[in-house]
Amino acid sequence: MAKFKTFVTSFALCSLSLGGLVSSSFAQNKVSNQPSLQAQAPTSTSTSACPLPADIAVTFLKSECQEIQLQEAKTYYRYFSSDSNKFGRYLTTNLYKKNVEAIRELALKQEWGNQATMVLTVTVPAGTKVYQGVVAPQEPSTCYPGGGQQIFIQDSRDPNLKWSEGTPLKIKEFKCP
Repeated sequence: MAKFKTFVTSFALCSLSLGGLVSSSFAQNKVSNQPSLQAQAPTSTSTSACPLPADIAVTFLKSECQEIQLQEAKTYYRYFSSDSNKFGRYLTTNLYKKNVEAIRELALKQEWGNQATMVLTVTVPAGTKVYQGVVAPQEPSTCYPGGGQQIFIQDSRDPNLKWSEGTPLKIKEFKCP
């Protein structure tokens, strides 16, 4: 037990000395079950408060995101159900097999019109600033808990972005009590 307490104390002190980056990355990995984005793009310019307007920042858990300037081109996923929501500014690193997984973890309230029936890839070029963090829950949180990885891009119509056509997901009826 003493060794465990020493380990926990050492881990906590290490985490504090790194400005919370260890615990933040650990929390993101635990929530998303995905590799740390911090390790993939180490040029973070903001660590906690999201430098985006408040109406966008609130879509991130605790309004926290990191601004990253990509050092190399990076491919993300976009979930959509019609041409009207195909080219959005919200992307993710999470690949889901079923629409209901995307709806829940990306907190896609069904009243917004995105049933996440299709997935596509978008390659964002090096030099682009993206904002990454964890998806915040939407009400009711039992239906839309969030927790997936979220990437926000300023301009989804940038001609340097490479969008794929998209492929269908397995469709399961989404029910919210």
